[in-house]
Amino acid sequence: MYLTKIYLKNFRNIREAELCFDKNLNVFVGDNAQGKTNLCEAISVCLGGSFRKARFSQFIPANDLKAEVNIRLFFRDDNTERENIINYTICRNNIKITYNDIKMKDAAELYGVLKYVIFIPDHLNLIKGSPDLRRDYLDDVALMQTKTHFEKLSRYNKALKQRNNILSVASGTEQKISEELAAWNEILSAEGINVTYGRLKYFNFLKKCAANIYSELTNNAETLDMNYFSSVFKTDSINFEEKDVLYNIYMDKLRKNLPAEMRLGYTLSGVHRDDVDFLINGMSAKEFASQGQIRSIALSLKLSEAEIIRRKNKTNPVVILDDILSELDNIRRNFIFHHIEKSQIFITCCNKNDLAQLNYGKAWSVEKGNFMEIKF
Repeated sequence: MYLTKIYLKNFRNIREAELCFDKNLNVFVGDNAQGKTNLCEAISVCLGGSFRKARFSQFIPANDLKAEVNIRLFFRDDNTERENIINYTICRNNIKITYNDIKMKDAAELYGVLKYVIFIPDHLNLIKGSPDLRRDYLDDVALMQTKTHFEKLSRYNKALKQRNNILSVASGTEQKISEELAAWNEILSAEGINVTYGRLKYFNFLKKCAANIYSELTNNAETLDMNYFSSVFKTDSINFEEKDVLYNIYMDKLRKNLPAEMRLGYTLSGVHRDDVDFLINGMSAKEFASQGQIRSIALSLKLSEAEIIRRKNKTNPVVILDDILSELDNIRRNFIFHHIEKSQIFITCCNKNDLAQLNYGKAWSVEKGNFMEIKF
């Protein structure tokens, strides 16, 4: 699928704009806070919700709180070429959404109608940020492919909360606390295995695909490796056909940790404590990677996500890269402009000199919410 056109009215700082997109590459250039990211956000709003996690009231221009917000997003299917229209309107604090004139309850119903992958600067925290960001990322990748992962993860988290509540006020003998935890241990073990499976199913593909993309991105000058650390199994080479064996390992880990957990008041091992390591040329990216290398890892992950969608869903996702070019050398920039194939690409950047490499696609200059197409 690919986007053909968007119409915006009173969305954040964009008073009114209508843009017809190129099927391959679309670039938006301008200073910060001019409206580039707002345009990308408007696309995501129509396809399931704002990537900024913003409330709908934040879309209304601050200087005109009574304004009616309207987004109309047009896209075509790769095979049928049928044009589809999503219409999103906010009027007097009420939201109305239609898809091909059929009323939707909310934007979440449109999640997955048009597959897309987005990079935003916040994704740079995946590499050097806290482990929970990396766990959440792997869960999001799994959720993108199957909603059942959410069910497994939810059951795990509910059991973990109950188990931690017991540990936080634990008093009495180890035997007594062990009996209180027994039912929750069983759920944690069973669902912990399921969540691990869901993560590793796509992690192993990400690992291989991101390594290949990273090598191309750096012209084979650097290598990327990823390792999944399981706090229970201590390896990412797990035979999930041996569920009984894995279940017993999980249960045994919980039992052995109990004395320390009674002192600390929380669960020490499980999928909620797992992590991912990124290595560039065998060295920890978290410790030694430059900003350009971190950005390159994040980009490689996002393009790998696109490949997962392409293979599983037999469709080419739209790829949105917000402020991706900062801190990248010419080799990496050239790759982004000329070697991302198959998908329709949207790029925002601040430097007009970046456009010198372009000989195809469309580009717009963005200033104070206005879009002026650049001819080249």
